Amino acid sequence: MRKVVVIDPQVAGISGDMFLSALVDCGASKNKIINNIKMIEKLYADTRIKKMEFINSESNGIRATRFLFEIEEKILERKATEMLRILANCCDVTSLSEMAKKFVMETMKTIIRVESRIHDKEVKDLHLHESSSIDTAADLIGSATALDDLNLFFDTTFYSAKVAVGGGTTQFSHGTIPNPTNAVLEIFRILEIPIAGGPVHSEMTTPTGAAILAGLNPKIISTYPEFIPHKIGYGTGYKKFYGVPNILRISIGKSNINYSIQSDTVSVLETNIDDMTGEMIGDLVEKLSKQDVRVKDVTLVSGITKKNRPVHILKVICSEDVEKKIIELIFNETGTLGIRKTINERYKLERFSVLLPIMIENHEFVINVKISKDQHGKIINIKPEYDNIKEIANQLGFSFKKTMETVNNLIFQRNL
Repeated sequence: MRKVVVIDPQVAGISGDMFLSALVDCGASKNKIINNIKMIEKLYADTRIKKMEFINSESNGIRATRFLFEIEEKILERKATEMLRILANCCDVTSLSEMAKKFVMETMKTIIRVESRIHDKEVKDLHLHESSSIDTAADLIGSATALDDLNLFFDTTFYSAKVAVGGGTTQFSHGTIPNPTNAVLEIFRILEIPIAGGPVHSEMTTPTGAAILAGLNPKIISTYPEFIPHKIGYGTGYKKFYGVPNILRISIGKSNINYSIQSDTVSVLETNIDDMTGEMIGDLVEKLSKQDVRVKDVTLVSGITKKNRPVHILKVICSEDVEKKIIELIFNETGTLGIRKTINERYKLERFSVLLPIMIENHEFVINVKISKDQHGKIINIKPEYDNIKEIANQLGFSFKKTMETVNNLIFQRNL
């Protein structure tokens, strides 16, 4: 049975320390987490950890775990590139798995990406304030250690409810801003997770908490999925609210539901192209295939039109919520005067992705593997991500075909 993790930030939001505390409350090893965080202390100049422990606490009468982390830090800002370098070194000195290391680095890159956008600066010129502290690193390294210890980087589906983001204002290095902060808004804009203001006038979701949630790529739910909860963890922060428990709840369990055939509705956009060069068409397909454009499929069909003119029929499958963006891109790139649209219902098998560490010729890689199952829960297809195969082939100097065969053999040996 596949593992299920439900993160519930709909009442008190999410912060890095609350997420970490909730995982410890679920049974993650305190000693492993504390030891890994202690190992990174020496990498932060002029920084000293004065106190670090997980304590039993409560919020509005509900028992919870709290991460007590007191530091003395003289450096109040660092360059974004320096923070990435320090975190990479933190990953190297700790006992994290490759998937955990990737989670740490990608989460930090999410924070840097949004800060770069907010301040309109290139990453090389960006300075971080609150996010450059060892406090942020402790939350990320600690959370990755906890996820590793609970074996949640493999064969796990994450779910999240909408996120409470608080209200009022927050004081930070750049002055006073409203809640949610700009960084939190930007992260949830990218992730497309629904947020809700309140229920109190205070910061309830931090950039680190939002970035951690983004790194888990959860499915968004309004009600809990059907699963059997085995562990329930409650993590609390230092703030106290009247009438509202400052608690993040995480439930870990397993699904005993067979995967079934599902259906959804998609937009199919279609136009004829008869006056573009092959290079121009290839560039268009590349732009449509970029991850941030979010199309489901792009197809080109060759044909003949009236007066025996050769033509390419462009077909793009996407969801209705992004079709206007796709239509604008096609108009701008092709010069076509019309785009046909149909709404189709399609059947699809339940699918999910897992990150797998593999070793090829003494080189370590982490690949994204897409797995689909039939209505009886039987695996019918396992496919490594094209971009991962291409990257490995280029790095090792292998042909794409040889790399694909090698990776498929390694996946087969894992007996998924």
